[in-house]
Amino acid sequence: MFYKKLLEELEELKKQSNYRELKVDNDDYILDFSSNDYLDLNLDKKFKKIFTDKIDNNNVSFGSCGSRLLGGNHSEIRDFEDEIDEIFKKKSLVFGSGYDANTTVIETFYSKGDIIFTDRYNHASIYDGLINSGVKIVRYKHLDYLDLEKKLEKYRDTCKRSLIITESIYSMDGDIVDLDKIVSLKYRYDSELYLDEAHSYGVLGYGQAYTRSFVEDVDFIMLGLGKGGSSNGAILILDDIARSYIINKGRKFIYTTAPSPIQTSWNRYVFKNMLPLECKREKLNLLKKTFYKKLKEKNIETISTEQIISIVIGDNQKCIDISQILRKEGYLVYPIKEPTVPKGTARIRLTLTADMEIEKLEKFVEVLKKILIIDDK
Repeated sequence: MFYKKLLEELEELKKQSNYRELKVDNDDYILDFSSNDYLDLNLDKKFKKIFTDKIDNNNVSFGSCGSRLLGGNHSEIRDFEDEIDEIFKKKSLVFGSGYDANTTVIETFYSKGDIIFTDRYNHASIYDGLINSGVKIVRYKHLDYLDLEKKLEKYRDTCKRSLIITESIYSMDGDIVDLDKIVSLKYRYDSELYLDEAHSYGVLGYGQAYTRSFVEDVDFIMLGLGKGGSSNGAILILDDIARSYIINKGRKFIYTTAPSPIQTSWNRYVFKNMLPLECKREKLNLLKKTFYKKLKEKNIETISTEQIISIVIGDNQKCIDISQILRKEGYLVYPIKEPTVPKGTARIRLTLTADMEIEKLEKFVEVLKKILIIDDK
């Protein structure tokens, strides 16, 4: 009965064109639009060689051998946090994943009797934290600051502690938060502010809050290291008291194996070189400008403004079909369907990386336009 019920649910997903499978893409593509390695560090042989040449192969450790509180608080991770603290002039805490960092802050500091205002399109990790915490959840329209203020006016005084949560650059819509407006609302309505910078770390240097001098105004900044940082793990920037509280009360921090020394070494190396990587950011910005210009020339609509470009198709199966045609043409593109995005907004999601060539991007837009025209007929 157990497996029969599971099979029925899986079959229903297939009927809705919403079934997921793990795929292996070994083919050589003209362009890979699936990678979040925005600065192309994973394929940069010169950049990687400088790192590997510095590693002492005889003494390097590949396992952390425990949680941060038992045996995993190795010197590499402590030195990394010291370097982060020096840059941000606040305290930091290194996590094994952005998912754990997001849920830990919400679940550790907020509970029944508190209220959290969350952008409707925030990441699943944020919503998991919200549900687990037992707080009153108030969702506001995506990047709609008037709607956020209306809800703050209506609900803020009904609860004790209040938190506003937003992402910096949104991973599915490819748009960016207005930090000036959201920081202003934070102060006006006596709330804390959480900023998820998973898709802005690297692309915006140390993230939007740092680049725009808002570090002191944001209570919790999460820098995801698995996108522009070309790695995995996360950095949480926060107050010293809040840091100590997580070390004592944050269950996912306390009971999770620490990131390994070798992984932390790579993350330190990328972090130290973040400002010198400006040439890659300039290249990415040039590609972005050219790509959006070409989309506009071809009358291809997008809701995006950043290095992530979403072309909304609407129907799940149509989205799958278009992505498969693009693959046959030599472009690695994945369809994004519900529940990752709202029902009726299935899309092809394109990410730009610093290694791309303008000519190839322009050719892709021409191919995409032809496919979209055929699909409309």
